[in-house]
Amino acid sequence: MGGHAQPQHRVSGASAQPVFAGILCAIDTREAGFTAVEQAAALARPSGHLTLLEVTSYRSEGEYRSPAIGPAEATHVLDRASGIAQEAGVPFSTEVDPASPPQRVILDWSVGYDLLALGAPANTWLRGLFVASVGDTALGSLVTPLLVARPAPAGRRFPDRILVASDCLEGSDGLVELAGELARAYGASVILLHATGHEPHVRRDGVEEKARRLQEQAHSLQRSVGDASEVRSKRGHAHDVIIETAKSLGASLVLVGSRRLDGLRAVGSVSRRVAHEAHCSVLLVPPETPRR
Repeated sequence: MGGHAQPQHRVSGASAQPVFAGILCAIDTREAGFTAVEQAAALARPSGHLTLLEVTSYRSEGEYRSPAIGPAEATHVLDRASGIAQEAGVPFSTEVDPASPPQRVILDWSVGYDLLALGAPANTWLRGLFVASVGDTALGSLVTPLLVARPAPAGRRFPDRILVASDCLEGSDGLVELAGELARAYGASVILLHATGHEPHVRRDGVEEKARRLQEQAHSLQRSVGDASEVRSKRGHAHDVIIETAKSLGASLVLVGSRRLDGLRAVGSVSRRVAHEAHCSVLLVPPETPRR
């Protein structure tokens, strides 16, 4: 495996720096991968760096093994992805890794980057990342935010309207802070959403604590982006509320926290369902992500 870039963390939304200074974008032959490149390039502007990783892997082991993505096709994919990054004016580098399995290779590469970007799954590829086999002990813990990229809704640009889903638990303040940073950096509006009504065994003081935290988070966003922020609280199952609200409001990006992250095997059920079923791009943020 080639040497990894060592991006410098940190950026203020008010500066000319991106929120994610170093982004790894894993691509294959699917069209969704090129959407990931476009959105990763948008987040890397104006002065971040984008690494385009193509994992060619092998179909089988043995003397006569052949790559799942052949040399000619691999070249075509990288050329197209490079053209997207170049047109966006983002510094980039390309890497090809023939190792297997792809999920382990990608997770290994993601260490040290500020963001991992992947195209949304059309079938099983990303699902394989989320639900890796129990025997795949090589999977390490992913502490890198993950962008699951989909085309922006018609008439919208990425990321012009951000929906941030807060469960109002400990650690959610950082997620809201990140949404504010993204909104400032890319001129976006922010909707702060909290789902209520399906929380069994929650004590009254717990409900009051969540209400207090939601109010504080709303004030934080107001200070950060002013009238470009709003707050909504809806009853229902969290994943349904998030998906339906994002679609009805035409959000181009949903931010959701992922708890108990162990590789991509134990992404919480809410974040996993949102990532799979949302109609727009989803940014999964592990609790370990440092705020800078």
